[in-house]
Amino acid sequence: MKILHLIYSEQVAGAEKYLLNLLPGLQTEGIDCDLICVSPAKHKYKFIALCDELNKKGVKTTLMTGGKFNFLSVAKRVSEYLKKNNINYLHTHLFKSDLLAVMLKKIFNKKIFLISTKHGYQEKYLSDYAVKKKKISYNTYYFISKYLAHHINEHVTISKAMSDLYFDLKIIPRRMKYIYHGINVAVPFSTGHREEFRIARPQLVIAGRVEEIKGHKYLFDAMPAIIDKFPDVKLLVIGNGTQKEFLLSKTASLGIEKNISFLGFLENPYPYIAHSDIIVLPSLFEPFGLVYIEAFALKTPVIAFDVPASNEIIRDDETGLLVPLANSEILAEKIIYLLQNPEERNRLAEKGYAAYTGYYNTNRMVKDTADWYRSIIS
Repeated sequence: MKILHLIYSEQVAGAEKYLLNLLPGLQTEGIDCDLICVSPAKHKYKFIALCDELNKKGVKTTLMTGGKFNFLSVAKRVSEYLKKNNINYLHTHLFKSDLLAVMLKKIFNKKIFLISTKHGYQEKYLSDYAVKKKKISYNTYYFISKYLAHHINEHVTISKAMSDLYFDLKIIPRRMKYIYHGINVAVPFSTGHREEFRIARPQLVIAGRVEEIKGHKYLFDAMPAIIDKFPDVKLLVIGNGTQKEFLLSKTASLGIEKNISFLGFLENPYPYIAHSDIIVLPSLFEPFGLVYIEAFALKTPVIAFDVPASNEIIRDDETGLLVPLANSEILAEKIIYLLQNPEERNRLAEKGYAAYTGYYNTNRMVKDTADWYRSIIS
């Protein structure tokens, strides 16, 4: 069985990490996978390391330049790749990849069997869906998504939350199969360098894109109460995004500048996460939340909002603590409680690590995916 995977993206994020973990493992299951990464020219450099690593792991990976003015030519090049390598199955990741694949099927290769993994949905809508309980947004993205879904043979997603979302929106007529992420975290640092990553005691960290859906502002609103109990506490903000200027302004207005450190995007954030007392991830909605299981693997206790799909991955008071959505007061209380009770932090960390080793690992994800491929293709 040979499958070509296709991803069209502008940055290396959750979907790209998913492929990095999944594709080499599928080879060992007898499923031969190639990958084409498509990216606009100005973002192409971000994918060089990813492509090199996959090629070294035996996954034939090609990097193509794409943009709105050469969309059709990229679809044609992908079609030519399929025919040249005698591949009949095309597995897409993310919205633009679905668009490329359906265009390819309509114009160049009507017999191609299309598979799509739904890693998310339009982010602005997900915020409204979570906070305002907005059910359906009939915009261009919605109608294109529904059209594309109709022309794709099989769908799979990464959480029950995403399966429910696409079904509730009536984009897909039945709930999709979902296969949770699995990772393999090799700790690439020595505990002997602890002080390099331990900036303060106590130390909190939030990691991810600095966007509205990630809920940074609720954590910032919780900080004055935390600082009142722990004046030396420091919050490390890992990541960049459109909300950074807003958060800098909020930091000044709350008078908490000395307690916040913006570290920006880090190629490897693991040492800072591992050396922090708590990772706080107050997302308003998560299609999955890869950083949750990364925290499990690094034995760092997690606090998050009780929202999809966070509450699928985190078991409250077992592998982490869940807080009512958008409630900064209770968020502060939970953080203070864990900072005051190191034995509770250790208990949550050990339970989270057990969840990672027992379930949220690459081997389980690879096997589940391989079994699913065999079931739909047979």
